[in-house]
Parts: sequence; C-alpha cells; structure tokens
Amino acid sequence: MRLAHLLGNERLKEALAPLFKEDFPQSVILEGAEGLGKRTAAFSMAQALMCREKDGPCGQCGPCVRMKAGSHPDYQLFNPEGGMIKVDDVREIRRLSFIRPSESSRKIFVLNDSGRMNPQAQNALLKVLEEPRETVFILLCRQAGELLETVRSRCVRYALDPLPQAMVEEELEKRQPEKGPAARRRAAERCGGSLGRALQLLEGEESKGCAAARRFLNALPQGEWQMLAACVDAGSLSREEFAIFCDEVCVGLWHLAREKGGEEWILSLYDYVRGLSARAQWNASVSAMSGGLAATCGQLLFAGPQGRKYDGSYRSSF
Repeated sequence: MRLAHLLGNERLKEALAPLFKEDFPQSVILEGAEGLGKRTAAFSMAQALMCREKDGPCGQCGPCVRMKAGSHPDYQLFNPEGGMIKVDDVREIRRLSFIRPSESSRKIFVLNDSGRMNPQAQNALLKVLEEPRETVFILLCRQAGELLETVRSRCVRYALDPLPQAMVEEELEKRQPEKGPAARRRAAERCGGSLGRALQLLEGEESKGCAAARRFLNALPQGEWQMLAACVDAGSLSREEFAIFCDEVCVGLWHLAREKGGEEWILSLYDYVRGLSARAQWNASVSAMSGGLAATCGQLLFAGPQGRKYDGSYRSSF
C-alpha cells in the first residue's frame, strides 16, 4: 500500500497514487504544521519510488531494505535537525544533484524545514528545480507561503491534514500504553490533530510557541483585554517559537471553522496568521507582528456595530 506508514491523510494518498505509476513530479512541496508527519510522508514517498515492485513499497526488496536501514545511496535527507538553510548548503545540494543515481532510476532529495532557506538560498535552488534531470526534490515546510513564489511555481504542492482525535488516541495507546486512557485522551484533545505534539504533551513537554498558542485560542471567547494579553505574551517569543505559535493557532482556527461553519472572521483571522508565519521566517519583528495580530483581532472580533463576533460557544481544546 502506498504511504502505508503515514497515518490518516487519505486525500493525499489518493492524489499521489496514480503519480507513482506515471510521471512523478520532479519537485514537490509538502506542507503542514509541526508533528503532522511530513518527514514520514516524504520517506514513504521516496521508498515507494525506489521500490522494485510495481505497487511498492514492498519492504522486502534490496532498495526497501536499504531505505529502512538509512543506507540507500540515492536518498538523502538534508537539514534533519531543522534550522536555517544557507546558500552554501544549497550549492552542495546542487552539486550532488548532478551526480547520476547509483542504483535507482532517480535520486531523491528531501529538504527538511525548507521554509528556513533565505532568499539567496532559494534562488540558488531554482536552477535545479527547473532543469530536468534524474532527481526528485521534496521540500518540507510549515506552509508553502514561506517559500518564494518562483520556487512555489516550479513545484507541485500537497498538504497534510490534522488527524482525527480518535486516530491520535489509538496511536497513543500503542506507543504509550503506560500513560493511561485519561492522559492519552487529554493529549489527543489538545494536540490539534498532531501526533507529534500529542506525544510531547504526554511527556509533559510543551514548547513556548505551543503554550502561547493555547493561551491565545483560549482567550478568543474571553474578551478584548484577555486577547490583548495573549498577543503581548506571543510578542516575547523568538522568531522560531513565533512561527510555531502561528502554526498551532492556525490548527486551532481550522477546528473552529469546522465547528462554526467557516464564519468570515475565522477565515480572515486564519489567513492573517498564516501570513505572519511566513513573515517570521524572514527576520520580521516579532513584537511588530504580535502588535498587528492584536489590532487585527480587535477589528475582527470586537469592532463594528455588532461588537463581539465570537460568542464563546466553541471552547478551544488547547
């Protein structure tokens, strides 16, 4: 089964299935919040492309075994720990892309946290994205807006969806049975559909960005002063943590939109926060962005003749 190790995301699996049998895109953007499984999806895609079987990955052939062992010569994961990708890093990727595959029909390069490439690095990458060769690039990022339009236009874009709560609980029971059903349920309720975040919550670990996002979402039904305090709190984060804050807020707003039928103010706030996440990658001032968020929330939620637009009937699981 294609992408068998990737939980949920049936829409993505259906979209990719015919491409394995035909011409797989040379350049792919895979976007999604932290912990949704971007690296797992990219690895499964690469294993399916490397497998010798028609409907692989079979898990048994030589390429599949070498992929699982991390020793396949034609697969490379760049920037595994995340962080800034500089132009010299991309130049090395470009150099390696010109070397012919060792045993497969193609080489596969996965760029983790590709939204952290500075503009010079992204421009350097354009050369290999637009020139046909025996290489597939899979760019992993929180959202495609972190990348330049010139990069996005050369890639096919796919997004990972948050997992249903029941699926997260089931997976937590397999991985952390000693934590107990009540703890697993609380983690699944608060994780926003991210298994990675659910595992962190079970271990009592929560990044500053995630904690700030939880306070922001919980402040939505409380009033203007509480919302202002939550925005001020977010303004003290680092750029990296602020980007995580934006991702987690977007996940919460996505759930809120589903609950309340996609009200206009929710969609507008969602779009605004997504834009902030992209700006956070380019050295924008966090305090300025959090100030803009406070002003936007004031206009969307509390301004106008109808006053508050959010009645608090939905309570964030954060």
